[in-house]
Amino acid sequence: MANVHSLFVETRWIGAEVSAIAKQELAPYLQEGHDNRVRVQGLQTVLEPAAAQAIAVALHELATNASKYGALSNAKGRIGLAWSHSEDRKLVLRWTELGGPKVNAPERKGFGSRLIEGTIRQLGGEVLFDWRAEGLVCEIALPT
Repeated sequence: MANVHSLFVETRWIGAEVSAIAKQELAPYLQEGHDNRVRVQGLQTVLEPAAAQAIAVALHELATNASKYGALSNAKGRIGLAWSHSEDRKLVLRWTELGGPKVNAPERKGFGSRLIEGTIRQLGGEVLFDWRAEGLVCEIALPT
């Protein structure tokens, strides 16, 4: 949360830009020596503070789980993070993991999944977890 608050200070508490949030939350995996394991792409989008905090929490949880159990837990895994705007003016973020250990859908939701869903839904958004064998795909739609 402190990281995203520093972004708010830079914009005089207007909000934070999605790519800046992503770079802060994924910083350990964007450093040299990680062979471009994380791709981040999307149009410049400034989120108001509540939405920016929700996205920061979601990306932090997704990255933490990817490093423990998913694509970032081995040397070959990769992460893709892309965002765009839907026709109904929602911000749509898509987190895609590939090359990690084989994924099985969990029998029950863990703390991170519940935290992401609760944080995003509180703002009128939606979260979809797709536990594909080749890696997790998480799509977040958030009104802007």
